[in-house]
Amino acid sequence: MFIPTNCIEVLHSARKMKGAINREPNRWCKYRDASALECERFHAPRSTLHAFLALPFALSLSAADVDITKLPPPAQKKIDFTQDVKPILEKSCIRCHGPEKPKSKFRLDNRESALQGGENNREDIVPGQSGRSPLIHYVAGLVEDMKMPPPGKGEPLTTEQIGVLRAWIDQGLVWETNAPRPATELTLTPTMRWISVHGNEQVFREQAWTREGGNAGVEHFEVKEKTGEHSTTSLEGRVLRDDFRVALTLEQEEFGFARVGAQRYRKYFSDTGGYYPLFPRPAFSLNRDLHLDSGSAWVDFGLTLPDWPRMVAGYEYQFKQGEKSSLQWGSVVSGVEGNGDPRARNILPSAKEIDERVHILKFDLEHDIRGVRIENSFRGEFYDLATRRTNLNFTTGFLQSDAVREGYHHFQGANSFRLEKQFAAWLFGSAGCLYSKLNGDASFNLDEMNVGPLPGSTQQWRSQQIVLERESHVINANALFGPWDGLTLSTGVQSEWTRQKSLGEANLAVFDGEGLPFLPATSVALRSDLDKVTVEERLSLHYTKIPFTSLFAEVRGQQESLGQFEDQVGNPLNDFLRNTDTDSDLKDFRVGFNTSPWRRVSFNASYRHSKKANHYNHFLDTTPGYSAFIRSLGRISDEVETKLVLHPVAWFKSTLGVKWVETDYHTATDPAGDGVSPGGRLQAGNYHGLIPSVNFTLTPWQRLYWSGTFTCQDSRTSTAANNSPAIVPYKGQIYSALASGTFAWNARTDLRVSYSFSHADYGQNNFADGLPVGMRYWRHWVQTGISRHFRKNLTGNLHYGFSVYDERGHFNNYTAHGLFASLAMNWP
Repeated sequence: MFIPTNCIEVLHSARKMKGAINREPNRWCKYRDASALECERFHAPRSTLHAFLALPFALSLSAADVDITKLPPPAQKKIDFTQDVKPILEKSCIRCHGPEKPKSKFRLDNRESALQGGENNREDIVPGQSGRSPLIHYVAGLVEDMKMPPPGKGEPLTTEQIGVLRAWIDQGLVWETNAPRPATELTLTPTMRWISVHGNEQVFREQAWTREGGNAGVEHFEVKEKTGEHSTTSLEGRVLRDDFRVALTLEQEEFGFARVGAQRYRKYFSDTGGYYPLFPRPAFSLNRDLHLDSGSAWVDFGLTLPDWPRMVAGYEYQFKQGEKSSLQWGSVVSGVEGNGDPRARNILPSAKEIDERVHILKFDLEHDIRGVRIENSFRGEFYDLATRRTNLNFTTGFLQSDAVREGYHHFQGANSFRLEKQFAAWLFGSAGCLYSKLNGDASFNLDEMNVGPLPGSTQQWRSQQIVLERESHVINANALFGPWDGLTLSTGVQSEWTRQKSLGEANLAVFDGEGLPFLPATSVALRSDLDKVTVEERLSLHYTKIPFTSLFAEVRGQQESLGQFEDQVGNPLNDFLRNTDTDSDLKDFRVGFNTSPWRRVSFNASYRHSKKANHYNHFLDTTPGYSAFIRSLGRISDEVETKLVLHPVAWFKSTLGVKWVETDYHTATDPAGDGVSPGGRLQAGNYHGLIPSVNFTLTPWQRLYWSGTFTCQDSRTSTAANNSPAIVPYKGQIYSALASGTFAWNARTDLRVSYSFSHADYGQNNFADGLPVGMRYWRHWVQTGISRHFRKNLTGNLHYGFSVYDERGHFNNYTAHGLFASLAMNWP
């Protein structure tokens, strides 16, 4: 090979230029036309630009410049790849040099790819000659711009690890010998189950997400086929009653992929309403099978060409259809026509029909340029929702019905952009922004009528012209500093600005019992504008220099300014005009430590203080009252949490934890009539909670494994009652326990048992003057079974389950028995 004389001088600057070439491996040839300034940038000779043509040759000779006497000596033992080498590669190398977008096109997941080298060196590994292998120079840190792992991407290899790699290369680069993977792999798990329920079947369905009776199908299936040297096709999913998923993936290595699939599942809901024990009939049910089907279908196309941005474009369709229970319970009285207790309680159940459809267009892009990670994501959403519900009220003498139909449509486009870069070993930064724009419209119809034995008036609200516009901007920046002598600091700031405008028009018509107009039709115009600006700051410190101990402190602040304008014109009963500004300030502090002074004991504790204050400035309110008489709201919360981990012997480990929370709520108001509020600063409420927990893992014999968790929450929430007997504190306890065990009966047979328990006695004791709400129930679930390995690729499972649920009033109680069987098959 002929080398111009002045190219010898280039060798002296090759080391520095090599760093630039590694960062821009496909652009070194631009220096053929480099200016003098560009030459000086790398201290290269200026006599002739043709000298740069020798750069690849100079780089290939750079290994000769390495002082191999500084390398650790090869390990003096026979190297076993699986035990000695594989752990080093998986910990320090495979993340960047694996099969998924390997850096510099250099792969270390198989011998063939390792010997091919990367785009910087065609021979990164020279079998039998570790001293001449650039890989060893890089991991030993002898090449300034090619230290591996790069700073910030992992811990440098130790002298012993480098010695192992040297011995591995010197001994011929022996790789683990795995049998070649078959062209086709199949996994199939057919299953069948039978569940019997005695009691409230709807409550069981809601809690278990399944129906009683029989069910059979395929719990999981997967087929993988290698259709070419670098291409794979896979099909996976499940098929059960009311629950299925299927997904097909076509993938071509270093080119792209295509994914298509669909899924659907069913969520059940209880049809029982509230409970009031003083009524002759304390609970009501709809006697309807309430459920909501949810599903989606998608198709994605990805481009994963080397040195190109990773791009994924796709479409997704989502839907929800069915009926779900609603907490907008109707009013009931205990007696009709004046007999019995006339006090009304909202315990009559209701349900809402839902038809929701969403079309989503998506595009994602990821790329690395000069050490900068770039991510961009776009979503375009076409949303359509139609709902219908009928609420009933049993009042004295007749039945009142409210029928509501609602429609809503919008298009929302959102795009997020994010950058991140490791600027130095002690500085990592990221920044991003999000922009979204929504245009929507809504409609509703409300018919309120009395359909009992004494029909009364009927009101009809109609609106087809409700327009909504919303625009949002979000910007954030984050930085991670350190570590400096054990100290790490991270900080971030995020700002959000949102503007929302809505306009609407509604028509009101009132009819008498004969269906004749009772009042003239009224047209009502509505307007609501909202402007919101939010700024949030975060700062956290971690210090690890104290032996066996880590200290941390976190600070978060948030300031929010909100301007709201509301206007209603045309309703003779309650027109209003309101203009309110709100300022909100949040301060949140948390400090704590983690320590492990002994190998078998560790302890951590933290304290958190949070304070939030909202101040309201009501510039205009034409109808004084709620909520314009409220001037400020405040919340102050303190929280202490500790955890002790004990590992006294190898077969026993236990974790003990305690969490204590105390929160006070304050309100400042103007004086309000009829004793509603005297005005000034008030103690609005208080929450107190104590949550102990214990967890253990027990393995007294190699064939037995047992673990369990127990948690208890004792809490109380009180609010200002203003001498109302209907308002009393929420208080009580909530318990939960989980336990599971596995016993290896023999080499082929495993026995398993699991148990879960939950109990709540948390609510209000206001039966006489209010509607008691809360949770009061017991629930037990036990499952036991056997697993049998008939052969290497065939395993059978048989399980029995038993569940008991007991709730206050006994209207929602049930007992369930279940039998489950499955057979897991793998081929080959």
